[in-house]
Amino acid sequence: MNSNEIKRIDSENYFSLLENFPEQISEGIWIGKKIKLKKRKFENIVVQGMGGSGITGKILETLFKNELKIPIQTVKDYEIPEFVSNKTLFIAVSYSGKTEETLSGLRQAKKKKAFILGISSGKINNCNYFIQIPKNYPPRGATAFLVTPLIFALQKLGLIKTKEKDVLEFIKLAEKIKKDIKKKAENLAEKMHNKTVFVYSTKKIEIASFRWMTQINENSKDFCHANVIPEMNHNEINMDYKKGLFVFLKTQNTSKQIKKRISFTKKVFSKNNTTIEITAKGKSLFAQLFYLIYLGDFTSYYLALMNKVNPYPVPVIEGLKKALK
Repeated sequence: MNSNEIKRIDSENYFSLLENFPEQISEGIWIGKKIKLKKRKFENIVVQGMGGSGITGKILETLFKNELKIPIQTVKDYEIPEFVSNKTLFIAVSYSGKTEETLSGLRQAKKKKAFILGISSGKINNCNYFIQIPKNYPPRGATAFLVTPLIFALQKLGLIKTKEKDVLEFIKLAEKIKKDIKKKAENLAEKMHNKTVFVYSTKKIEIASFRWMTQINENSKDFCHANVIPEMNHNEINMDYKKGLFVFLKTQNTSKQIKKRISFTKKVFSKNNTTIEITAKGKSLFAQLFYLIYLGDFTSYYLALMNKVNPYPVPVIEGLKKALK
């Protein structure tokens, strides 16, 4: 595909958002370092958000659920859990500042006197502390600005250990292998084109397969299904599917049993389909997870070009928002 055709399809230059992802994380660090929060005690954490904003909570869960001494839960609805109280850290994530489900949850959390931490490019009222991030990004393209400052917020609240080293590891890794990631993503997109795509990840990085699915949905305007191993071994493995593409995402320290499950599952599906196994690069969980996110985002972009659809706009979602007013 020539450059003029790419510019015609990607008229808003969505490519530049992906290209600058490491720099966005660097800016997120700068925003995070300016946060002025002191150590506080909480009994639980609730993160409320939808779509490209809401994935923030699941990323935080993935990164820190084994380190946090208190439970963390992501809410993707209008209602919040009954257990929310004045001992809850309630994180309201809305890139636009207007997400109605998130604002509904915030009002409920306010009544329960939770400590409310808001993050947005717009403005979220009734927060105990608010983090302002840059404007003019689609929510799914603002992940760096949503996740990175919140990591620093959790550090300053005394809930997790310092993670700056892990974040910097990914930035250095991404800059080093950016060319390779784009080439791999383009090859993956070519294999996905005109195929039904299934993406599976290990439970430890469940959010990775979910991110691939949602980015293919929004950017490529295409179908994608996501699930996790070992759960899918108890149901989906029985599918007699043909002409599909099955992607398996894992980390370098995946357990032997899970590796055996992936190997067996690939054999089952490879009879009539294409199977691909991808191992994350990096040492820290942050670097490995964001490597997979970066690769998946680029893959969805190249698939959009092959589908000849603009990856930036999401007209159906915008239409729904207007219908709900």
